[in-house]
Order: sequence, then C-alpha cells, then structure tokens
Amino acid sequence: MVGNFVRLSLSMLLILLSLPFLAISFLVAALCAAVAALLPRFHRQQRADAMAFVKPRTADQFGFDDAVSAYENLIGTHAWKRP
Repeated sequence: MVGNFVRLSLSMLLILLSLPFLAISFLVAALCAAVAALLPRFHRQQRADAMAFVKPRTADQFGFDDAVSAYENLIGTHAWKRP
C-alpha cells in the first residue's frame, strides 16, 4: 500500500513539474503561428521560389526498369548464397 502511494506521489510530482514547460511550449507555438499569420507576403514569396525547382517528370525518367532489374539481381545473388 505504501509503495503504491509513493509511486503515485512521485508520478504526480513529475507531472506537476512538467506543466510549466508544457505551458511555455504552447506559448512559443502560439507566438510562432501568430507571426506566420502576420507575414503572408514572406510565405508567398518563399512558396513561389520553392515551386520553381519542381519539374514534372514521367515514370521513364526515374529509371524504374533498371531499378527493378538491379533488385532482381540482388535477390538472385542472395538466394544462391543460401545453402
């Protein structure tokens, strides 16, 4: 009975000591969200720059056939090594 009380009291103490850190992290997250909402021009410019690097590609450009054949060769090599 005493052991359960000690474990419960230590658990409660740990929770109570961690609550201020949790509150501070929520406050920091709210401030970051507010700053992000107040500066939409910066985000629009950043998104436009990020999208400039994206190019549409077809499946042939990734070389899936070569990758599949290399994977099959790898499986075949390991299958022959087993007794």
